[in-house]
Amino acid sequence: MRRIIPWLITLMSCFGVTAALATVKYQQISAAIAFGESFPEPYEVVDAMAVAEVDYVATRRLTGTIRAPEFLEIAPSIGGRIVSIPHSAGSVVNSGDTIVELFSEDLSAQKAALIANRELTNTQLKRSRRLQSDSLISQNDVDVQAARLKALSAQIDALSAQISQLTITAPFTGRLGIFTQVNGDMLAQGTVFSTLTGLSAERWIDFEVPQGLVDLNVGSTVNVYDINSQFRGRAGVIAVSPALNPRSRTFTVRASSDQIALRHGELVQVEVATRDSQRVLSLPNRSIRWDTDGTYVFLLEDAESGAEKPYRAKPARVTLIGESSSDSYFTANFTEGTLVATVGSFKLSDGMLAKLSGS
Repeated sequence: MRRIIPWLITLMSCFGVTAALATVKYQQISAAIAFGESFPEPYEVVDAMAVAEVDYVATRRLTGTIRAPEFLEIAPSIGGRIVSIPHSAGSVVNSGDTIVELFSEDLSAQKAALIANRELTNTQLKRSRRLQSDSLISQNDVDVQAARLKALSAQIDALSAQISQLTITAPFTGRLGIFTQVNGDMLAQGTVFSTLTGLSAERWIDFEVPQGLVDLNVGSTVNVYDINSQFRGRAGVIAVSPALNPRSRTFTVRASSDQIALRHGELVQVEVATRDSQRVLSLPNRSIRWDTDGTYVFLLEDAESGAEKPYRAKPARVTLIGESSSDSYFTANFTEGTLVATVGSFKLSDGMLAKLSGS
């Protein structure tokens, strides 16, 4: 019995120390919790906007090429040495004006010789026919001379065609492009000397439309943007290819406008409507948030009475229909006029307090 008493005293002492330590720790934790609760609930400052309902037409931008209705690449069909360039680069030439003239004196000399030979042959033929009427020459000799006269005429016509190809004239009034050749340079057959662009303000826009995207017809209209996405005007469709390209599965469309001041060959963006107009909701692009489940926005609902700030954030799923450079278009289970966070919405979470900037 005497041995048990010391052990009981030790055990009771341990329990007492443990209880004292637990009491102290409990008081410390309670004080820390109370201290934390003394701070106000965290919040975020955001911008907000009421949801708007708009008519939205889904569009698609395709790549197009500007073409001038009157455009020509100037290239000789026969090579030769340049002897004359009457107009300077960038100047306006009238229809029929000479653009470039190649050396043709050797051909002109050959033509003159053939013409002289033809005149001689023609004189001999007339004399032979008179002799034939007196039976002084055979019919065979007359036939040979007549055939020779026809051959000489054909050779003269061939040389005249070659000579005409050595002088390139403007088929329409237009502006001459840049060239680097000078008098005395050799210009090989098929080498592009320069370009000639008509002065008309009309421009064609050729673009490819993927199969099944949209059905365009003559008279349809499209919007034209430059490569910097700046709107340049509207164009009306004037031709639609009746056949589909079997490789790209696209068909070619040509639109026309006289209000698009762009150069021949420039790339543009052609905007076409891909579906009928529909009524949707609209917000700035920065309102839309993304996660693994899709797109959503943060609604700003009135906070409960006594809350530190006027709004609480509530995520709401939306179905994105389309977007422009500034706005997004979607459908959702809330209506026009609902307040939605815009700038700063990325800082919000479900149930977080929020206030509007400037308020």
